[in-house]
Amino acid sequence: MANDTSSTETGEAEQRRMTSDPERIREWAEARDAVPVRVRDSEDHGHSFARRDEMGEHHEEYTWDEFEERFDDDNLVFVYHEAEPTGEEMGFFEIVEREQAFERADLGRDEFEDSLRRGETVTTEIVETQVVEREIVERDTIESEVIDTDLVERDVVDSELVSRDIVETEFVSDDVIEVTVDETHMDTIEEIERYIVESEVIDVDIEQDEELERDDIQTDIELESVQRSILEGDVVRSNVTPDDVVQREVIQSQRTEGDAVQSELLERRTIEEEVTERLRMRYMLEETELIESEVLASEVLEGEIIDVDEYESMGTGEMEPEATGDTTAGMETETTGTAAGEPTASTESDATGIEGDERTAGAGADADMGATDEATEPASIELSTDEQGKDVVDDSGQQVGMVAEVDGQTAYIDPEPGLTDRLKARLDWGGHGDDDYPVDASQIKEITDDEIVIHSE
Repeated sequence: MANDTSSTETGEAEQRRMTSDPERIREWAEARDAVPVRVRDSEDHGHSFARRDEMGEHHEEYTWDEFEERFDDDNLVFVYHEAEPTGEEMGFFEIVEREQAFERADLGRDEFEDSLRRGETVTTEIVETQVVEREIVERDTIESEVIDTDLVERDVVDSELVSRDIVETEFVSDDVIEVTVDETHMDTIEEIERYIVESEVIDVDIEQDEELERDDIQTDIELESVQRSILEGDVVRSNVTPDDVVQREVIQSQRTEGDAVQSELLERRTIEEEVTERLRMRYMLEETELIESEVLASEVLEGEIIDVDEYESMGTGEMEPEATGDTTAGMETETTGTAAGEPTASTESDATGIEGDERTAGAGADADMGATDEATEPASIELSTDEQGKDVVDDSGQQVGMVAEVDGQTAYIDPEPGLTDRLKARLDWGGHGDDDYPVDASQIKEITDDEIVIHSE
């Protein structure tokens, strides 16, 4: 492994020495404040030297005993300059394999091998082969333009309602209501789009070695370079990896007239769009229920004083004579029997019998009810969104509000619902307000088709 500070001047080749003596190598390194290291990920044996203050992450230091053992096991030779180091540089050195050292030394193989075996330092002229590289860098500026595009497929695969606000509510007729709402949706869309892209080289910048004196350098743009420029630009909307796309050869490119290149590619993407819509909806009222009533004002439009006899005749004329006679007779019979105080035996017997039967039946009924209560426990109440919009009453039948929302097994009660609140609850358009109070399923006594009955506290 060679040091990068080596000189390439021919005059210094005679100063290079070779040795396999560990002590001589250590003296050379310590004079330059250098330590033996192993260079990670090196293409050769990896043995080298580095100054302590220049150690990097790719250097792994080891002791001189370890260096001597590895140096001997790998059969290496140390090539160096004898001159004292100057400035920050350690000077030229190389660690090469012994066979390579034999080929470069200007000595006989046997003589050179004997000298190294005795640990001597061999001074020799080294035959060097220098490779001069001239680099020509061509930088092409490529301009791409979409000349045609076609949306081949577009499918909404998912749509989520984000919000819905009622803008206006209006009765179109007695039983038809019109509602205007603003809705916001988050749509997930899958689409495929075809592009026809035309690319052209608009500028060429060539950097070349000073010794290369040619003006007739020909430039030939590669199709792969054009495809990469398209993918790295803002032509397609997807964030793709150019290397992966080019390797799969999914872009079709061909040369056209002049230096232009035409490419065709298909882009498949998944996008998310937020869409706001204003909708007008009409609903037919299925039922109307009076929730509460209050007289706001009263005014007499017309009035008169009527005759008492006329009023009584109006009331008597509406009654049925036959029904009235029968009822009166029955009442007289019952009154006479009671006033005499002499009930017949049959009456007493019937009364006694009825009372006995009632007592017997009552006792049996009580026994049966007791058995039923012990055998059957009351069914638990299960809440669902079907209860939204129903009225809520207590045990006495007094209305206490409306179910605005059902969340799990908790119903939120709106104590003063309006028409809009009822409509939103029935259509499951909204949640509950801050003034709504929760009622757990355990507090509910009964659920019917029209209302919910809760236990009174």
